Amino acid sequence: MYRPIATSVIALVVGAGPVLADVTPSQVWDSLQQTYGQMGYDMQIGATDDAGQTLTVTDLVLTPKDAQNDMSLTIPKITMQQTGGGDVRSVIGGQMALQMTGETEDDAPVGFTMSIDAPGNETLTTGTPDAMEHAFTVPKMIVNGRSLDKVNETPVTITLTDMTASQSTAKDDDGTRSQSFEGSIATTVMAVKASGPAQFDPALLPEGAPQPDPENPPMDNFASNITVDDLTFKGNGTLPAGDFDMASDPSGALKAGYSGDVTFALGKIQGDFNAQSHDFVEDRTNDAKGTFGAQNGTISMAMDKESLRYDGKAEQIAVKMTSDDLPFPIEYTAAENTMRLAMPMIASEQEQPFALAYGLKDMALNDQIWQAIDPQSTLPHDPASLNIDLEGTAVLVTDFMDPGFADPESDKAPFLPRQLSIKDISLDAIGATADVTGDLTFGDDPSQPVGKVQGSFTGINALLDNAVAMGIAPEQQMMGVRMMLAMFARPSQDDPETLTTELEFREGGSIFANGQQVK
Repeated sequence: MYRPIATSVIALVVGAGPVLADVTPSQVWDSLQQTYGQMGYDMQIGATDDAGQTLTVTDLVLTPKDAQNDMSLTIPKITMQQTGGGDVRSVIGGQMALQMTGETEDDAPVGFTMSIDAPGNETLTTGTPDAMEHAFTVPKMIVNGRSLDKVNETPVTITLTDMTASQSTAKDDDGTRSQSFEGSIATTVMAVKASGPAQFDPALLPEGAPQPDPENPPMDNFASNITVDDLTFKGNGTLPAGDFDMASDPSGALKAGYSGDVTFALGKIQGDFNAQSHDFVEDRTNDAKGTFGAQNGTISMAMDKESLRYDGKAEQIAVKMTSDDLPFPIEYTAAENTMRLAMPMIASEQEQPFALAYGLKDMALNDQIWQAIDPQSTLPHDPASLNIDLEGTAVLVTDFMDPGFADPESDKAPFLPRQLSIKDISLDAIGATADVTGDLTFGDDPSQPVGKVQGSFTGINALLDNAVAMGIAPEQQMMGVRMMLAMFARPSQDDPETLTTELEFREGGSIFANGQQVK
């Protein structure tokens, strides 16, 4: 059900440009119908009133073709009016409605509905039919959503304040439409509430404990508020000429030349949450609450026939949480958290590149956590850092956006690795460091790679000594660990406190550690 939802929303956003891509209201309307039809949407129209200088469309409903009507966007009114200066002024009137429905694996109905209010919205368009400039103004947009599940309730409210944007659209001789856009939102506030029947297993209840009423069980609740200041965005998009259907055939649209990219820059991020869940074993309610935030962040996404790319970063992160299930508060900070992903989109017999990276810099725990796990301050309490940077090539057997890409019942893997470069896996925590690099190649059996992996480790012996001193493990057990380390690692010639290892994976599945066969 939900596979077409993301692509449908993307298509609606990217396709919004041509709505105003002409100099007369009638040309605007013709362009609108052509664009959404090309993108795979059926349009139901209540009425059209063309008065020459003003064209009004009422009760417009957009639904993806061949998607069993699992998504619909209803726009009560669009008014496109020629201004005295030659501009086109367009206004969306009334409350818009977005609805998505479907069924679970056991045929239970699920989905959600959203109402969208944008009072005072206005778009001014200038230029020529083949090169338009649009200026959008939305003083406030309010989105109210609710789950269609009859058992659980999940209302969501999103409020956008002072949204402005500009957009340039152009049409090439071959019919390809391109656009670029940028804008800002002063404040974004999202409020989420969720409630539903508490889940329990009667077999786990103590003998003699009261049995919950399955027809009227206690309710679990969750609420969260998130505020983002000074959000800015910019991006580009391309709609190819000819017939394509992004809604129901995203792979075909990408092959035809559909592409898009967008970057968001976020200012201060603040959030809080509060949750209540019922413990049937002890017959009590567990409360948990906390706050989270970051000083700033960025998110960028891009998609074309070559790859899907995602980059994200947050700086100066702080998280606090208390819970009845925890003996002490959880609190930590981090200087930076990063994430990068790149992967192929279209299936091919040829190898295609992929990349995965993750970074966590200077993560520090609060004193109460350290007091619980290290009351004698045996370990160094310095901030910890982790970095993972992987690149490689793989054969994509199935299009990534194909409904059967991750089918658990399929007997073929959709993603076959061919080469992996471990550019960096490094960890610096509790007085020990680890640095790993290497290169591996894969045949038809991914479990038998061929290549070498090198590692360098410091502070390991001191860490084992500290584990014994803390009582985590007796010395006898640590002797076995030390013997195992001696099989895979040896002291560096330059620094005896540094252990090094080289693992060599050979054809046939054999493994050598520092020249000695271990498998």
